[in-house]
Amino acid sequence: MKLAGIAGVLGFALASIGSVVIGAFDDASIVDFPSSQASAAEVAAFIAEHRSPALAAMILNTLGVALWIVFGAGVWLRLREGGENVLSASFAVGLAGFTTLILAGFVPFFLLAYRSPGATEAKLLYDLTFGLLAMSGVPTALAAGAYCALVWSTGRLPRWTAVLAAIAAVAHVALLASFVVTDGFFSLQGQVISAIPATLFVWILGTSIALLARERAAPSRR
Repeated sequence: MKLAGIAGVLGFALASIGSVVIGAFDDASIVDFPSSQASAAEVAAFIAEHRSPALAAMILNTLGVALWIVFGAGVWLRLREGGENVLSASFAVGLAGFTTLILAGFVPFFLLAYRSPGATEAKLLYDLTFGLLAMSGVPTALAAGAYCALVWSTGRLPRWTAVLAAIAAVAHVALLASFVVTDGFFSLQGQVISAIPATLFVWILGTSIALLARERAAPSRR
């Protein structure tokens, strides 16, 4: 479990750094990305201007999400200590689903940056990125909700982490609004795509710390 806790903390750190690295290098941030109403030319121009930090950010985020898989495997093992059940299995399937969708969402953005400034389908690639990230909210809500229900009822991990999971689960359902709202905060490229995942980041960090604390309290337990 120590490895899972460390992976979760490192994954949180890498994904957090990746989320702000564009702002650190090129005076831009996720809130400055072209809006949902931006044209293909505006998207292509933005990516061309920020290509290097965008690629750096995506590499950091990819490594961070990969570490979330290790974190999730450790949490799943802890949740199923009393035997596998629907909730523990739902957590595992949900985590596999949302990490897969997030990684899939990174692919079109990588291609957009790779082909910059000559991407002929800049808007499509841009929309695919944010669409897949928004769709990842469904399995995220499933994983976090299953975790919350199981931890709250069994106490296999601190119940305060279940509260964090509940917040993340409810928040991620709201990502579906991106497919019906065409402008503003809840639109596909609105600030919702960075604000809501922050609840997932906090839950992962909190649960990782809880895993490490349990490991320190019982170092002989593996």
